[in-house]
Amino acid sequence: MTQRVRRRIEQPSEETGKRNTVLVWGAILGVLAGLMLGIYALPPILRHYYGETKVAADEFYSGDGKLIKVVNVGQASEPLGEAAAGMRREDFFVTVSILSKTQWTPLPTNFSLELHDIHDWKQASEATVDGEKIGTIAPGAETEVSLHFVVETPVGNAGQLKPEALHLSDPRVRFAIAE
Repeated sequence: MTQRVRRRIEQPSEETGKRNTVLVWGAILGVLAGLMLGIYALPPILRHYYGETKVAADEFYSGDGKLIKVVNVGQASEPLGEAAAGMRREDFFVTVSILSKTQWTPLPTNFSLELHDIHDWKQASEATVDGEKIGTIAPGAETEVSLHFVVETPVGNAGQLKPEALHLSDPRVRFAIAE
């Protein structure tokens, strides 16, 4: 004869209700901590380990079938448009020389400008070749791409903005900018 195993069915109580509340709050806080880690901590860590190829000022990047060099960096003497309320606007221009062995279609958002004392890099608002919006770069032809960066900072920041590097996202390259 087999014996029956009896299980005790737990009745809801104040103690189990508190335990469930703690578990729910722990799960919520864990998800929030994970999001914060993913948004703020992970990108710099990944950039460090799987980072960019660093190119010195006035040097060529050679890789992925491309030769790329920062030719010129300049700043408009006056803002070229209106700044948002409470902000001041500065416009920067970077000219990049590109020679590619294969057809390549870079986007303006592939280029970012790193400025001294500004945490977020500024993506190019416009990229042109001979005054026309950038399209596909033909293989074997040296092409000069003009990049326009709009930088807005709070009016209280009276310091002079200084470009430090141009970043290209595909391929991942950091071009130092000469002082």
